[in-house]
Amino acid sequence: MEHFTTERLLARDWRIDDAEAAFGIYGRMEVMRWLGAEPRQAVPSVAAMRERLEHMIERAGEHPDFGLWAIELREPQTLVGAVLLSPLPGEDGEVEIGWHLNPDHWGHGYATESGRGVVELAFGSRGLSRVLAVVDPDNERSLAVCRRLGMAHLGQTDRYYGLTLELFELAR
Repeated sequence: MEHFTTERLLARDWRIDDAEAAFGIYGRMEVMRWLGAEPRQAVPSVAAMRERLEHMIERAGEHPDFGLWAIELREPQTLVGAVLLSPLPGEDGEVEIGWHLNPDHWGHGYATESGRGVVELAFGSRGLSRVLAVVDPDNERSLAVCRRLGMAHLGQTDRYYGLTLELFELAR
């Protein structure tokens, strides 16, 4: 299912045949070093990535308004990363946006473009009034994306993922 499009990108549900391209993202430590709780590890193989995708696809229907979606170039159709709109851990209804790009596609503005697309989705059809981003303090690229999206920096927090992270907010 297609979730949104931008000038250059399409955000869509993952497919099993995305396993190799997804491994190009999640199989690389230069991406995984910024994601999730410690210890951070890269996906070890395309087969392991296929298993993760199977699980993600299976669970996608549980929360249809939220997800971690593949982002691909509209022309040529090339998977370049992922974008997320997801509840943050906890019971307070806070929703996070984020982006995970294949390092081969860094520096082309795809993170910012997909971030703008997911913000429009959040404030549009999803009816949210605010979104948050949580970023590792050393992840300069993602910190810059938050700033380009016009997100307000709220300081550091340790409320999510068992880590100290920079917290950003964008209100409608």
